[in-house]
Amino acid sequence: MATYSHLRSSAAAASLLAAALLAAHARPAAAQQLQSTCGGPRTLLAATTPAALAAVQTLGHLPASRPAYGWPVKPFDRQHPVRAFLNDPRIGRNGVISFHFGIDVAAPDGTPVYAVEGGTVFFDSTEAIAVKVAPQHEFGYWHVEPAVKPHQIVRQHDLLGYVGRGWGHVHFAERVGSRYLNPLRPGGLGPYTDPLAPDVAEISLLHGRSGVQILANAYDTTWPPVPGPWAHEPVAPALIQWRVTRAGGRRGSWRTAVDFRGEMLDRRLFNTIYAAPTAQNHKGKAGLYCFYLAHAWKPADGSYRIEVAATDTRANRTVARVDVTVVDGQVQR
Repeated sequence: MATYSHLRSSAAAASLLAAALLAAHARPAAAQQLQSTCGGPRTLLAATTPAALAAVQTLGHLPASRPAYGWPVKPFDRQHPVRAFLNDPRIGRNGVISFHFGIDVAAPDGTPVYAVEGGTVFFDSTEAIAVKVAPQHEFGYWHVEPAVKPHQIVRQHDLLGYVGRGWGHVHFAERVGSRYLNPLRPGGLGPYTDPLAPDVAEISLLHGRSGVQILANAYDTTWPPVPGPWAHEPVAPALIQWRVTRAGGRRGSWRTAVDFRGEMLDRRLFNTIYAAPTAQNHKGKAGLYCFYLAHAWKPADGSYRIEVAATDTRANRTVARVDVTVVDGQVQR
């Protein structure tokens, strides 16, 4: 197993950079509410500016954990840009929807790809290599021109192939049984640090059939930055929570709307988590990530504060809020 002696120094350097990075990442303040990007014509109320959302970011302080395996491209013990996360939305031209079942490690076409653990090679397709490392445990490497043969035995860090032409990344996945795990979880792929908190760009309330729908436009930012035409495109936060507190009442409890920290979710849940007009990233065109917080909120008349928290796998967190008044059962603008 490779050693990661520089992990602590990398984390320390990331912490030193964090304040400057967060300041550079902040949006300019504005004291107005703009049209909803998630709600469309059914929007009752939308907070879409930093001033309206009053967002507060905090950095996580998780204890250091030794990674289980290194990176599938050299250097194995240094962090590489990741341009797509587990459970990012995937929406095909024919309307087929799914959660992204791994991460996309950015690398130029032709970059050598190596086994993170030793095992037996299998092919899922002509450019998809699986290495079975235990009876119910395998790693997948997609968009790779193979340099190995089926049933070949490979050792850790043996060459598997090269990033295929036109792909610009290796899709990397870890599967245990039928579950795809999040490689970026603490104790998974490493070294991996993240000095940036996710963003909550919008909270919107919509007319629904059975009540008020509450949506959030939330996304994370990749670190280190992805180069080239895929730069500055969003990825999914690992955890999204929300709570409602009535004016003069006790603070509400946090409810989990999205939890991507551990594993890929069942595809049947896609339309209960991602709301229209969610769009996946494309080359040179950033996607839009709209999440359902509530499908049918039915508040009594009164004043409320709705808070939304977006967190990444390293416990960096942003909390945004919007204040709402309900009169005669109707949300007031």
